[in-house]
Amino acid sequence: MAVDTRAKLIRSAQISMLAKGYSATGVDDICQAAGVSKGSFYHQFASKEELAIAALADFYDVGLHQLLAIDLRGIAPEEQWLAFLDAVAKQGRELWKNGCLIGSLASEMALSSPLLQAEVARLFAQTAHTLEPLIAPFVASVQGPSPSAAALAEHFLVVVEGAVVMSRAHHDPIKINEAVARFAEQLRWLPRRKSGDVEQPRKKAQKR
Repeated sequence: MAVDTRAKLIRSAQISMLAKGYSATGVDDICQAAGVSKGSFYHQFASKEELAIAALADFYDVGLHQLLAIDLRGIAPEEQWLAFLDAVAKQGRELWKNGCLIGSLASEMALSSPLLQAEVARLFAQTAHTLEPLIAPFVASVQGPSPSAAALAEHFLVVVEGAVVMSRAHHDPIKINEAVARFAEQLRWLPRRKSGDVEQPRKKAQKR
């Protein structure tokens, strides 16, 4: 029952904060939407800020799982990043049609809640770090100077978050698909080595 109550509160917070923002979302609103008493709320969370961090974690886990579920089997390593972007360009509308809680809280709370700001920064950095191994073979295939895998991972997040803002401003989720598709198209302009000439990035030796 406690797990169910916690899950209801997290889901209610996500919906309300995506729709109205953190500041406009009250504990009473969250409890009413979740069908949970205020006493039950404070049994689970010490504050709205603590609930927001839990809501962020759940939003992150679900979103990252969806991204990592993209099937790249049978695709050459140096082509997987572009194939990933193509898939995201097709799915973007569904992935972020209700907005992005991480980006939303980043823009709203960065200056007023150091705790939320630090958590948002950590989740962005963790997402970029998770994507780097996927991007590294593509970077290795580029002739001449090229952005690092870390830079491309971060730029991907910038593209998505900017596209989410534009989609909300224009009430048109398809702008997310279009923005990611343009990003992939721009990367395809980079001069590339032939597949057989690409030296794959070496994996770091694991410490024993």
